[in-house]
Amino acid sequence: MHPDLVDGFSRMIEVIKADPRCKGGWHYGSISHGASDQYSDYDPVFLVPQRHFEAFSLDVARFVRHACDELLICWAEDYNSAYFKNFCNLIRIKQNLHQLDFFILNEDHVENWWCRQHLKGCTREHIIYDASGDVAALLDRGLRTESALPDPQRCFDTYWFHAEMQVKYFKRGDIFKIIKNMDFLFHAHVDLLLTAYDTLDWGAWETKVRQCVPHEKQRHLLGYFTTPDAAAYAAAISAGMRTFNQDAVEIFGQRGLDYPQHIADQVIGYFSREVGG
Repeated sequence: MHPDLVDGFSRMIEVIKADPRCKGGWHYGSISHGASDQYSDYDPVFLVPQRHFEAFSLDVARFVRHACDELLICWAEDYNSAYFKNFCNLIRIKQNLHQLDFFILNEDHVENWWCRQHLKGCTREHIIYDASGDVAALLDRGLRTESALPDPQRCFDTYWFHAEMQVKYFKRGDIFKIIKNMDFLFHAHVDLLLTAYDTLDWGAWETKVRQCVPHEKQRHLLGYFTTPDAAAYAAAISAGMRTFNQDAVEIFGQRGLDYPQHIADQVIGYFSREVGG
């Protein structure tokens, strides 16, 4: 954590402590999982009763300005609701730019999925401050979301369906459809690997891949990114189909699942005949 951000965050917390609408807060994100470094930023969650929830949310920019020399952007997440909100802030302190999230959890709706997700794995040791003991009591409940792994069969079906779809886009020369479908292939491959290697109950897919998936398997994923021309994409898809097939055979075998090799072979062969690569 940058020292200037640490100081700015402390100033902001002192202002929030003086606001009786907020019951307190706790650290979420990398800090709460012992994974922060000098490049990390804060992910505080603040507990606010429903009667003050919307009004308190309107004051986020005012609070954040106490942490910085200039608030450049206060960006509301698309998932914000009457139960849970996050505002992602881009701030300047001296000559450096930093980011600072600001989560607000509705105390009257803690069973909401977004609320449980931001309570997951958090304990008393992560408390920033607790005005009345309500934060500690809430964290003691251990509310959390389920850590469900992707379904390997769904990954298989998604991958080969969209791989075959690429053929018509190459014939049309529709580079943007190719790019869109490339995203399906990439994330189906990500999900396939996570079915076998994910051991984290927190974090987005990129954190899980970096921390859980073996490096040689990570390299399989990097092959989907290439220059935006048809020949490069055709080569990347051809290579991706081979590594996906290799990984899927291995993972289906580990799970004791029958692997439909004939489906993969048909799509690989069809793409090779019609597109090349």
